[in-house]
Amino acid sequence: MLLGFVALPGQQPAYLRTALEGFNTGVPAGWAYTLTTVRHGRALTERFDPALPPAAQWTLLETEGRPPTPDELEKYRRARAAAPGGMQANFERADIEPGSLTLVREDATYAEYSSAFRETSVGPDKMLGHLKLVLKVDKTIPHVSAYVLELKEPYSPVLGVKMTELRVEARFSPPATGRPSLLTGLSSRFTGRIFFIPTGEELELTYREHTPPTELSR
Repeated sequence: MLLGFVALPGQQPAYLRTALEGFNTGVPAGWAYTLTTVRHGRALTERFDPALPPAAQWTLLETEGRPPTPDELEKYRRARAAAPGGMQANFERADIEPGSLTLVREDATYAEYSSAFRETSVGPDKMLGHLKLVLKVDKTIPHVSAYVLELKEPYSPVLGVKMTELRVEARFSPPATGRPSLLTGLSSRFTGRIFFIPTGEELELTYREHTPPTELSR
């Protein structure tokens, strides 16, 4: 059923308020996780543990489904040293403009809302200003089960680079007792040109074996 109802903050259904209150666009700070990345058909599996010293937080577990070679471990160590830390979310919950949430469709189990981003998050040079957002909300166990970001129109972030297509979809688990909703997967597809040369990339990220800070400290 298509609706188009604007869910103003004071008029939002209880399930939507609950889902937004518990919405974290990335893995919560302090949590460890195992990440498998598939890029161009090649798989890489890593473990991130924020309880370890910064230089040891990332561990390469598998390359193409097998243990990494010593040379691969060394290349990985050098690459990770240049990009430490955990995942970087595409946006934060605070970037969403609550008054822009519009109900697109719903049934007894799920609802979809389109949304805009706050003006402070979408300046002329910020990527969010060129993206549209859809939130998929589970009404049975209220939580954001997925979000989709798509490019509104072709966009040139820097001179010589033109993005013609960008689609990102993230998926989340339902919350459970003592455990929040957690990021479980992210798919992205990009096509465009770099100095007139066509380019593109597809990524599939799978997050599993989440470990909360309380368990890491034991």
